[in-house]
Amino acid sequence: MKNPTINICDATIHPGEVANLAMPLPEQYTCSPMYMPIKVIHGKEKGPCLVVFSTINGNELNGLEIANRLVDVTDSSVIKGTVIAIPVLNVYGLTHYPRSLPSNHSLAECFPGSEDGNFGERLAHLFTQEILKKADYCIELQTGSLNHNILPQVYCNFENIKAKQLAKAFQAPVITNVTLTGNHLRQTTEDLQIPFLVYKAGEAMRFDENAIQLGVSGVQNVMRAIDMLPKAPDTDINPIFSQDEDWIVAHKGGVFHTDVTLGQMIKEGEKIGKITDPFSSDVTEYLRSTQDGIVVGINTTPLIHEGLSIFKVASFIDYERAGSVIEGWGDMQPDNQN
Repeated sequence: MKNPTINICDATIHPGEVANLAMPLPEQYTCSPMYMPIKVIHGKEKGPCLVVFSTINGNELNGLEIANRLVDVTDSSVIKGTVIAIPVLNVYGLTHYPRSLPSNHSLAECFPGSEDGNFGERLAHLFTQEILKKADYCIELQTGSLNHNILPQVYCNFENIKAKQLAKAFQAPVITNVTLTGNHLRQTTEDLQIPFLVYKAGEAMRFDENAIQLGVSGVQNVMRAIDMLPKAPDTDINPIFSQDEDWIVAHKGGVFHTDVTLGQMIKEGEKIGKITDPFSSDVTEYLRSTQDGIVVGINTTPLIHEGLSIFKVASFIDYERAGSVIEGWGDMQPDNQN
């Protein structure tokens, strides 16, 4: 069946067309407009609408690259339905880094937005009305925060069965449960009945080629699972489900040395790093794991202050199987292949 036309930002996009649009954003000052880049691939055949967006905080460069590459490799003559890709949702955050919004609030907390609200609420309102309400499925592309490297994983609400199925199809090594509590963006997608995934990998302000390649192939796997692309999804990875992740924080400041790597299995009480005093060789605090689990996040900066998060550890019901999955995924990465 032929795909109908779609209207975005007063532009009409016909079946088989690829469009690059620029949505006007709330103004800051006179004669200094900003525009959100929107890339639309509108297939010839009718199918679902998938919205893929990144850079909600302004620093997720991996996600920006994934969205752009996805557009480059997607053929409008092959797909069924529509892909709406937004490499930079928060243009203000990207151009004014490290500030996220004029008010310094989180854009995710501004959803569903308000036409008459503050800058972030107006931006969230535009995105919700013009883009999100057109979506049948939605994927957000994130990274860890600055100097926090995150093992590639997909976050979703396990109570949403469709989202959980698509998270498995994505083929990231870990799938982590999240609740709707305290996250207005997740709640908005839930209210709109849009299955919502968050792919998170790497760290802010840095490119990670493995994480980028996995992100592109993961989105394509989801597209196959919802019949936007031909062929069955890849099933090389049987992901593991994590119900809980906890950060281990530093109890003193100093120079941080890690003894573990991302994806490594650790036991409760195991020494995983140390913090030394940069002005004395006699003061050392050894860091030990507070639980059995797998390291899914590491602070990459060598200078640590008291109370800073340094290790993120995921817990699993089947600890041994989780270790096997992570080890198998690691062996598949290009950096580990001869």
